[in-house]
Amino acid sequence: MRAAAIYHDFVDAGLDELGVSNASAEGIITRHPPRECILIIETDAAFRNSIAQVLWETGYEVLTTTTGEQAFRLLRDWRQPIDWLYSQATLPGLIDGWILADQHHDNHPDRSVVIGAREARLSARGDVVLNEPPPAATLDAVRYVTTSARSQEPLDPAGATRRASPHGILGGPSERADCLA
Repeated sequence: MRAAAIYHDFVDAGLDELGVSNASAEGIITRHPPRECILIIETDAAFRNSIAQVLWETGYEVLTTTTGEQAFRLLRDWRQPIDWLYSQATLPGLIDGWILADQHHDNHPDRSVVIGAREARLSARGDVVLNEPPPAATLDAVRYVTTSARSQEPLDPAGATRRASPHGILGGPSERADCLA
């Protein structure tokens, strides 16, 4: 996937951009409409790359990183606005996924974040918090969040979790009530 340079990857060594511009056979650069940008913060390289590949193929600009500090810098960089965010809750370094979610909400108060945590729960801000999700469940939750925002539907985080999780975490009203107690 690195050879194809289909998404931007920000590795621990520095913020190296791996993107390539699209060009026609004559060498003229073609312009494409701006794509929505998703930032993925995940320490598992296979997980991160598989999600980035699928999201890029479905039409998103994808940025990835492995640390909270790098992600925080990307969220604060106004030259590359981040539209959507998926993060692990626990990250190496001082900045975790919860801090990144708060930063994202400063820029997009009406957009939910998808967070992979040790246990699923409801978020006061409407974020989708999944219990150590596999890549497929993460993709389902990201699609749910972005689709809900586009259609102006009210977001039901428990519904996203129920659809994204094969185990039905927070699946019914009684489970959601237990979580909030």
